[in-house]
This record gives sequence, C-alpha cells and structure tokens, in this order.
Amino acid sequence: MKIGKLVKAHIKKIFQFCEAEDHSELARLMDKDYSKNTFDVNFPFCTEVTFIPAEESKRYWTNRFLVQGKTVRVTSQWFDKNKKYFITYLLEKNIVTQESLNNTENIEITSVTKPRKTNSRYRGNAIGNAQNLLIRNILSNLGDESFTDKDWEETKQYFDNQCAYCGESGELVIEHAIPINKKSLGEHKLGNLVPSCKTCNSRKADKDYIEFLGENDEKIKKIQQYMDSRNYVPLDENEQVAMILELAYKEVAGVSERYIAILNELFPNN
Repeated sequence: MKIGKLVKAHIKKIFQFCEAEDHSELARLMDKDYSKNTFDVNFPFCTEVTFIPAEESKRYWTNRFLVQGKTVRVTSQWFDKNKKYFITYLLEKNIVTQESLNNTENIEITSVTKPRKTNSRYRGNAIGNAQNLLIRNILSNLGDESFTDKDWEETKQYFDNQCAYCGESGELVIEHAIPINKKSLGEHKLGNLVPSCKTCNSRKADKDYIEFLGENDEKIKKIQQYMDSRNYVPLDENEQVAMILELAYKEVAGVSERYIAILNELFPNN
C-alpha cells in the first residue's frame, strides 16, 4: 500500500485516539517540529483550516476533520521514506496492532528508528510553539459559550456572505478578528469570528482587524457592530488576564528547563 493511501486509511483512527486516549496528542500533531521528529515530514501532521496560508493550501488534503472542536486538514506531503516512521507511530500509540498491519504491509518494524535531531538547534523553537499553544488553548476555552454550524452560517449572512475585510465572495474561512495570542487576547467565541477569503486570512496573520483594515472605517464599524450583536467584549485591556497568561507562558519554559536539567543529570555523557 502506498504511503498516501496508508495515511488516509488511518486518519480517523488517529483522531479517535486524540479524542479518547490522549487529549494532548492533537496539539503535538499540529506542531511542525513534532511531525518532523516523529514522521520525518516537513509540515505539521494536521493544521486548523483557518491557519493554513493560501499558498500552502495545496500541501494539505481537502478533507476536513472535526477534532476536539477544531476543524483540521491533514498534510499531503508524504513520501516512501516516511512510511516506516508512520507505521512505527501507529504501533507505538497502539492505534493498530502488528497483526492488523500484516494483512496489507510487509515491513520489518523492529529495525525502524526515528529521525534524529541534529545538535545545531537550527530554528529550535519548540518551546515557543508549546508556549503559544498553551495560551491559545486557554483563550479558546474561556467561558461556557457554545455555537453551531448554523450560528456560523448566520455570521456569514451578517456579512452578506462576503469577506469581512475586502468584500470578496467565494470560499470563506473562519477568521479571528482579534488574534488568539498573548498580545491581542482574542477568544474563540462567535463574536470574534468573521468570514474571510484565504488571501486576507493569510495577509492579516496575527494583526488585529483594526490594524489590518487601516483607514477602512466602514469595514471596521461593521465588525464592531457584529461584535456588539453577539455581546462579545474584547479582553484587550484586561490587565489581570494578561498577567495570568504571562505567568502561564513563562511556566511552560520553566517546566521544560526543569526536566531538561533532570535528564541531563541522568545522562551526563549523552
């Protein structure tokens, strides 16, 4: 079985594992460094649809999966060299058994080793990724608001089924008007979700909608009116929230440094 077909055949089982067995695995699968070290793939195993840049969309299969409340697409950048690593992952996580693979695969698993990290630490930003994921997770789960696909359809209708930033129609994605990060304090709440074309979604990146729209007062006013209609109150000036998130951000690095030190003491020559 070719690697692409093999991956597609197990995507649902992997996401079921994330839902039922290890809730933190999804965040790891969305981390580029984790995918590189686990599968030797240069893209995250999966990425939220709203965060796939337009120019990289072709690097992901079109099928969408809803996992832990996130709509994701899986990278399509698989090659024959990745096959042994992918199978090793399935077996180590007990997503499949060796017996079930024997019917379709004829690969010796015992000799497989994971791709090795170099000591150069080139672009070693794993800690920063973990810190940002924690902040995003916290901000995405504040409060007890819930919304459905119907609510999202009504939001698109509010904006006349057009991009909230440029007015283009066509394929629209969910965009956070106020970014979900430590600086802007946006939330994953209905009042902060606006429809966007892929071009604007990519260009806006981590900018606030006001900064991105500049002097386009008409578009800014409409987004603000929409926020008011959904009773969304931005957290941007809440100093207590900012302070708590800063503590959480630093704590991730502290935990990492503590365990790195423990392991270095345990294996001083490694």
